[in-house]
Amino acid sequence: MFITSFHYFRGFAILIIIAGHVHVGNSEVDFPIFTNLVSGSTALFVFISGYLFQHLQKGVFNYPLYLNKKLKYVILPYLICSTPAIINIAMTGNFHPLLGNVTTIEGSVINIFTGRHVTAYWYVPFAALLFISAPIIVKFSLLKHNMQLLILFTFSIIAIYAHRPIGGLNPFHSFIYYIPFYLFGIYAVVNRDSIEKIKKYNVIFLIITLLLAYIQIRLMGIIGSSHKDLFTFSGIDIMYLQKVSLLLFVMTSLDLIENKNVKPLSFFANISFSLYFIHGYVLILLARLSINDTLLNYGFNESGAMLIKFTLVVAISSLLSISIIKLLGKRSRYFIGS
Repeated sequence: MFITSFHYFRGFAILIIIAGHVHVGNSEVDFPIFTNLVSGSTALFVFISGYLFQHLQKGVFNYPLYLNKKLKYVILPYLICSTPAIINIAMTGNFHPLLGNVTTIEGSVINIFTGRHVTAYWYVPFAALLFISAPIIVKFSLLKHNMQLLILFTFSIIAIYAHRPIGGLNPFHSFIYYIPFYLFGIYAVVNRDSIEKIKKYNVIFLIITLLLAYIQIRLMGIIGSSHKDLFTFSGIDIMYLQKVSLLLFVMTSLDLIENKNVKPLSFFANISFSLYFIHGYVLILLARLSINDTLLNYGFNESGAMLIKFTLVVAISSLLSISIIKLLGKRSRYFIGS
């Protein structure tokens, strides 16, 4: 069954993710609460993936068929979209400093297996671990409600202390951090009645989300996502709690737009995965055109420059997505995921 409001949520999620990657000058420091709200929003994508994984399940889980689809529509587009960046970095030797002193081949292989070469590409190596783990993950939906809650709580505690990996370089670390969001997506499908019971608290979840974004900066002095080595202690990750609260707000509020016709969100939802693959390249292009300096030199303040840059990234990425889809038709899914 097609859920219109959840479709809109996909469109909203990709816009928030892109917003988290758009920076101008000291915008992160100057607008810390906004930065905290949009940073780490890939958690929304992970939740959506888990939700759709369960929502689209029909009958007995067919693992070979599932893997085949993921290879064609996720891994293959990732490899194709990665190729220009991998070649460019290999030719220039401009590997990320976190990779250390590596040879061209070593650096290229590390980039492919970590997604370090393009903004947000770390998601696919992590997602590959989700795909591999699917036969185990699918059993989560069959557990009793209390056991599901216990697993979610346990994995969440681990994630809160694990934080995100430095530079997104460790897919296994990302898996530890994000698997609760994926399972929460499955939980939301299986336990719709439980979500229904807490809908009256949607405004409270929104207030908690805003408060956590404020607390993260005012009391803990942290702006944006927290990254660390897996086995070092850095306290709890407030960002994790904030995104859980945001998801609770979204899930308890979706009914408000179920019967609405929100064409822009539907449009972005339809091309959300291609936007994910393409927007990193658009950011690189705009950086080479010195867009930040250009906007600031034209007299825009940081907030205005951020809005214009965000609009440019979304518009250019959308135009490229639509152009490729028009050119390749259904085959575009093999190239850009949409």
